[in-house]
Amino acid sequence: MDNIILFLALFSLTATAAQVSLFRAWWQQLGLALAIALITYGFYPTAITLGSNDLAALLADPAAMLDMSVVLVLEAAVMLVLALFMLREMYTVLVLPWKLVLLLQYLPLASAVGVLCFYQVQLYQQGLQLPFDQTALAYGAAVAAVVILLAWLIKWLVPMRVLRLELKLAMHSAQIVLAVAVSVLTATYPYRPADIRPNLVEFMAVVVLMAVGAFLGYLLYQRKILKLMSQRG
Repeated sequence: MDNIILFLALFSLTATAAQVSLFRAWWQQLGLALAIALITYGFYPTAITLGSNDLAALLADPAAMLDMSVVLVLEAAVMLVLALFMLREMYTVLVLPWKLVLLLQYLPLASAVGVLCFYQVQLYQQGLQLPFDQTALAYGAAVAAVVILLAWLIKWLVPMRVLRLELKLAMHSAQIVLAVAVSVLTATYPYRPADIRPNLVEFMAVVVLMAVGAFLGYLLYQRKILKLMSQRG
């Protein structure tokens, strides 16, 4: 599970950097840096009370890991919807209330906050000489700097904004695969029996919701196409 958390950390870093690369103004990046600093500073009183045994118990807790999988899936779904609205906003003007969806791009990812706090606990186990609050600020500043530098690198490598938006779509699509991997590893964790039983009713409900959503999207797409054709005709 440690490797899963490490992979999630790299994934969250890249996904956050991809999101930051879509920001158009410098003050938006500054706001992200301040948010990271506030999160790390606000969490440090809790972080110093936790130890390596607490982290090991958390990673070995099947309920906690399954909750993390659910959070990853829900977060990916919300971010995919956000990416679609951002893509639409590039070609047309969004009006209220749909314009409010774009505000989600300024919220930190729940998975990124979890990983940030997870490694903050491990940082305090190193016995650094700095006071806890200064360690938190230095840690937050270093993470913010890495995210912004990586965002600039992505923007330099992929100048077209629409391609960076497609990268964001791909990252959050892969996030669902990561959530499935966490669920499978939790169910087959070594030295203990699997305590997860498939629920066919819930599975069918998810399948039906996906099918209905895809069908409604198709109908809306056909309606837009017919409307455009009638305007041209």
